[in-house]
Amino acid sequence: MDRRTFLKTTSLVTASLSVTPRLFGKSFSNKKRNVIILKTLFGLLILPVMLYSQNVQQKRPENYKPYRYKYSVEKLQQKFSKEMIRQAKIDNAKMNEVNTSGKYKPYLDSLDHHPTPEWYKDAKLGIFLDWGPYSIAGYAEKGWNRARYPDWYLSNMYRKDAEYHQKTWGADFHRDDFFPLFNAVDFDAEFIVKLANTAGAKYLVPFSKHHDGFCLWDSKYTQRDVVNMRPGRDIAREIISACERMGLKHGFYFSVEEYEYPLINENGQLHVRLWERDMAPDNSVLVVMGNEFYMDFKSEFHNRIISGKIPVTNFVDEYIVPQAKDYIDHYDPDILWFDGEWQRPAEYYRTPEIVAYFYNQAAGRKEVVANDRMGKETRRQHGDFYTSETDEVVNAMEYPWEENRSMSESYGYNWADSLGNYLSADELIEMLVRIVAKGGNLNLIVNPDGTGKINHFQVNLLKELGSWLNINGEAIYATRPYKITCDNTQLGQPVWYTRSKDKKYGYAICFEWPKSETFICPGANPVWETQVYMLGYTKPLEWVDTGEHWGLVVKIPEEMLLDPSRRQCKHAWVLKFEWDWKNEF
Repeated sequence: MDRRTFLKTTSLVTASLSVTPRLFGKSFSNKKRNVIILKTLFGLLILPVMLYSQNVQQKRPENYKPYRYKYSVEKLQQKFSKEMIRQAKIDNAKMNEVNTSGKYKPYLDSLDHHPTPEWYKDAKLGIFLDWGPYSIAGYAEKGWNRARYPDWYLSNMYRKDAEYHQKTWGADFHRDDFFPLFNAVDFDAEFIVKLANTAGAKYLVPFSKHHDGFCLWDSKYTQRDVVNMRPGRDIAREIISACERMGLKHGFYFSVEEYEYPLINENGQLHVRLWERDMAPDNSVLVVMGNEFYMDFKSEFHNRIISGKIPVTNFVDEYIVPQAKDYIDHYDPDILWFDGEWQRPAEYYRTPEIVAYFYNQAAGRKEVVANDRMGKETRRQHGDFYTSETDEVVNAMEYPWEENRSMSESYGYNWADSLGNYLSADELIEMLVRIVAKGGNLNLIVNPDGTGKINHFQVNLLKELGSWLNINGEAIYATRPYKITCDNTQLGQPVWYTRSKDKKYGYAICFEWPKSETFICPGANPVWETQVYMLGYTKPLEWVDTGEHWGLVVKIPEEMLLDPSRRQCKHAWVLKFEWDWKNEF
């Protein structure tokens, strides 16, 4: 157990011990008292073990049988390809009609004129629900950065995680063999959205379709989805309904790429398109045509890894574009969140056409927002907000941006996650504050396991975050970057700043409780002879402006010095002051 985990564990053990004297102060019989003592000691003994690793490694079922979808890829071609291609032409024409008459045209320079909605810039916190069939395996090694990507397992099981997969699941256990296990028995959209709401999130984005092509909605452009396969429920509809009841915006995460897809060549024969050159799961010989990579269709093998995918002649025109349009039409998302775009330009994926349609169909009804991942080299160049992934933006940005990362190291459920690689509540709150102070939103990843259950580490952290925001949300929601992002007191204690949109108020967010009797905020510039408050505390505080060197010095109320339990919260403390942003006083 490393030092970080030890400290987290001992703090919880200490909390448990603090309860024991209160229990023993009551008048119990000796027998009952002994039972309480034994139960308490047992709990304290197993608590570190429970905290360090609570997840069970999933393995190959004893009654394993290879999964065969009711239609082979060949049968899907015979029964459904012609109609799907015909429907795709109709949907393409309708999209083109809307974009021709609409304000926004299918070009990046036209889309750049779309304003980022105020509701998005004010939201500050979203939930990114990273869940799919890959959550059954729930495994990933650490990559080149600090993150692990279990949501890539359905590809990596044939490559860098092949040794683990063969040992745990067996060499004959293929990608789609996970589908019968994806039963969602513990998935409760109402609970998840309520938890997001409790945490203080203003929007929720489920991983509607990740790179394996499995859809969490009832898609008419594939049978590789939650309705045609397990769990036999429209998960997206359940989530959206709960979001609408609780007032959360909802998003559409959509990968514009897939590991493999079956295509019909000019001779009417099947072959398989690959996302990238090195993605052939069985090291087959590739046919390279320009920037496209193909391998021969192998019925026995491919019916185990791309089942439910209906063959077409053009991956983008007859599948990606109409599938995105179909979701927008039937589920009406507030957020369009592209991914998987880094291999080819936006024009290849026709994402500007999708985004223009998204904007135009929403015009006059509601304000919507799309991210920057439309194609190669579009990140931080186009879109309503820029995206960051574990590489938190260093300096404040005027342009809206969003950090997406997990409470642990993992993108997607990882059975090996433990208390040691989860953020503490302090660290989670501080991360949110840093991001907001720099003008960003945090789209916080939540990773249910393969059954749909969210573990107690995440649940407790989300509740703790929500409790803090209930008191201090005024310094987070609908704020903008202050004139400086952060500074330190003379004792090296960090202070971060935000401000209200109207520039009337500034907020100094102190990560540590002072070692003296005062809060010192060098960057705060209050209006002279106005009142300073601590959020959650109704009485004004004594303060003095000591100039540029020391800034705002605020006296801590005596009752908080004498009794730490009287502090307004357990983590970061916020001082609210009227901001002299014109330097008039």
